[in-house]
Amino acid sequence: MSTVHITGYHEANKSLSLPDLKQSLYDEGAVLMDRVLVTLHGEEHRVRRLLEMRIFKKDFFNYYSEQVLPPVINQAVAYYQRKGSADLMEFGPRAMIALTADFAGIDRPLGTDAEADTLIGILKALGLAATLGQFTGDREPIKETVRATLRQFDEQFFTASVARRRALIAGLKDGTHTEEQLPRDILTVLLRNEDRVDLPRDMILRETAFYFLAGAHTSVHSLTHAMHEMFTWAEHHPEDRARLKTDPLFVQRCVHESMRLHPSSPVVQRRALCPVHLPSGDDAAVDDTVVIDLFKANRQVAVFGEDAAEFNPYRVLPAIQPPYGLTFGVGIHTCLGRELAAGVVPKADTDPLKHQYGTVTSLALALIAANARPDPNRPARREPNIAREAWASYPIVLGA
Repeated sequence: MSTVHITGYHEANKSLSLPDLKQSLYDEGAVLMDRVLVTLHGEEHRVRRLLEMRIFKKDFFNYYSEQVLPPVINQAVAYYQRKGSADLMEFGPRAMIALTADFAGIDRPLGTDAEADTLIGILKALGLAATLGQFTGDREPIKETVRATLRQFDEQFFTASVARRRALIAGLKDGTHTEEQLPRDILTVLLRNEDRVDLPRDMILRETAFYFLAGAHTSVHSLTHAMHEMFTWAEHHPEDRARLKTDPLFVQRCVHESMRLHPSSPVVQRRALCPVHLPSGDDAAVDDTVVIDLFKANRQVAVFGEDAAEFNPYRVLPAIQPPYGLTFGVGIHTCLGRELAAGVVPKADTDPLKHQYGTVTSLALALIAANARPDPNRPARREPNIAREAWASYPIVLGA
């Protein structure tokens, strides 16, 4: 078995859609990731994706961006404004915890800071599973931590959430509840279809935990990189400081540009199910590994210009070219939550007052409004044990 690396943008774009390449990036994290949507392939993936796409409709995104997200963000910003400082690696999970829990289908009956702290701890521990493939140390202790955390998640939150939804679904069948009374989340969709699709309880547990993790984990990664890029840009382009505070569409451009430079998964790893002739001209034999390097593809000069490796929110691209490149994937494995995280790409006539900015830009706008800036006394630190761009800590100060 050998490994083929693909770094060209157009070759990567085409390779991501090849049906004979199966996802293998998360094989090491199977303790959580086994048979969740992102690791499924073929017909099983198609059926699960169609099932869960019932959640991802335009009115869902509008509902979350207009009603759910603003109070959640305001509460998180107020929490840290009282302290006068924060760490973006802590702010992100606290701001996202309510959103991702509601979306996944995890009830928060207490609604307290202590309950939020518990969920944040679970979130961070589960996140270890998604990055095990890039972890350079001993992986066994990490796997055991994920197993223990999954049991805690089940006992403290998942079991009760399942019971409440089963009662509501039963009420829908006997006429005591209406469709509008059912929660609009992944767990409810899975429970309503567990008899029709192969969804044993442990599978539903992992899928719910995965969605709980994925929404927050990727947004925290993207937010921290985006804030760093905007802090650095404003330092070298002081004429844009005011624009960051007054032009939300410009802030979204900054976020999209940062997402291009810093994809949450810098590579996609696939395994060839049969002999495949790749768009790059290479050939992959059965069980060969194909590594599609999104980090390098998103920085290809031929597509993004001579300064492709640099942050430039004024970058001009063709209308058909996503400003965030291949970060959210393409084809059947395109991230279902792309619009929720990144919002809608604006057009020339977009009304900024009616625009859907996405969670990452909304979080960034709230931090900018709170006068967030790097803490001069506590430098940011990169994560040393993961073979990708990741922040371990990014302290900021808030207020005047």
